Amino acid sequence: MTRPDAARILVIDDEPHICEAIAQALTRVGHFVDAAPDSETALAKLDRSLFDLVLCDIKLPGMSGVDLLTRIKEVHEAPVVMITGYASIESAVTAIRRGAADYLPKPFTPEQLRHVVAKVLTQRRLAEENDYLKGQLRLLAGEGGVVGESVAMRRLLALAQTVAVSDSPVLVTGESGTGKEVVARFIHAAGPRKDGPFVTVNCAAVPAALLESELFGHRRGAFTGAFYNRRGSFELANGGVLFLDEIADMSLEAQAKILRALEERHIWRVGSEEPTVINVRILAATNKVLEEEVKAQRFREDLYWRLNVVQIVMPPLRERPEDIIPLARHFLAIHARELKKNVSGFSDEALAALTQHPWPGNVRELRNVVERAVIFAEPGEPLRLAHLPLNLRQLSQRETAVPAKSFRSLREMELEYMREVVEACGGNYARAVEILGVSRVTLWRKLGRGGEQDAD
Repeated sequence: MTRPDAARILVIDDEPHICEAIAQALTRVGHFVDAAPDSETALAKLDRSLFDLVLCDIKLPGMSGVDLLTRIKEVHEAPVVMITGYASIESAVTAIRRGAADYLPKPFTPEQLRHVVAKVLTQRRLAEENDYLKGQLRLLAGEGGVVGESVAMRRLLALAQTVAVSDSPVLVTGESGTGKEVVARFIHAAGPRKDGPFVTVNCAAVPAALLESELFGHRRGAFTGAFYNRRGSFELANGGVLFLDEIADMSLEAQAKILRALEERHIWRVGSEEPTVINVRILAATNKVLEEEVKAQRFREDLYWRLNVVQIVMPPLRERPEDIIPLARHFLAIHARELKKNVSGFSDEALAALTQHPWPGNVRELRNVVERAVIFAEPGEPLRLAHLPLNLRQLSQRETAVPAKSFRSLREMELEYMREVVEACGGNYARAVEILGVSRVTLWRKLGRGGEQDAD
């Protein structure tokens, strides 16, 4: 069975027995090894295939190993370890300055070789997962956490927790700005691939002509501007999760290639004839209704069913107003920490304005509003209404403003009505009290007439 950390390694040495010994030592621990006797053959192999590591002898026929190192670093991403039987401090320093990942003098034991190879491969993997590690740090700091106290969000998180333990595709749908990527990261962090990379591709942001290269990688020279062999997002996500954001904005041709990769579990880099095995979990998101996109023939039905094993629908913020204040406080803590500003919560007027706003931009809009408010807030003071954008302040003022029309009190209206009744009865108080349903004493008292008698 292929090891998840197995690597493709190219050995460049003009001594066949050295190549054979290295191959035996490395294939024994699961790696794939190819060999080249000179620089010309090595560069040709590097152009045709993508290697994870190069072991290069310093002394080669024709071009020296150090010069070959320079050529490799100019057009390839693979780290290079220099090997030589002529160990010296000068040659080691030269190799490192030219970009070598490490230096291994002959003779070396299989254990020493495997140790250096493992170290360099680990360094490369850490470099490739840099974005993922930053994302994990944000999660640990609370920035990427899912915040919500509403019934809708509690149900959504319970569903996300359930599907996280599987390896099935998940389709996250909802309006723009509702937090679809946050939920995808939550699924990744709660699942068995949490120690693997989380790679995001925004299908709407990548030009159609470059999307295939972005997803599958390319071989050097495959198209104009392809100066390097490049790994695509599928390979970078190997062992982890590939999040395809706004997948409905992908062309039908690209959709077909995605479907093929999911079903066959291997990909072809642009310009390469060799398939590459992949092991990724797919999470996808869209702000469109995919059922309608399928009916309109803008989205492949077979890909829809392949992705829609489990669907999570993100509710807009206006449908879960209970989450507005918790989210606002969550973002306040984040931005206050980032800006190194001590802000003591929100004023009552600011909280009222936040809850009254319909939030058409959803959680993303709320976060931007809070960030803006923290920028303008005074240290040690709460965020006030004046720190919010004009549209929120105007809405709050309309909601709380005293009505322009003047209203009379109930007492004033009662007295006016009584006078109108008495006047309509021609001053006949006996008739008026009968209509009003009050006693004559009550009528006299309210109208201030004391012991005045009625005229019968």
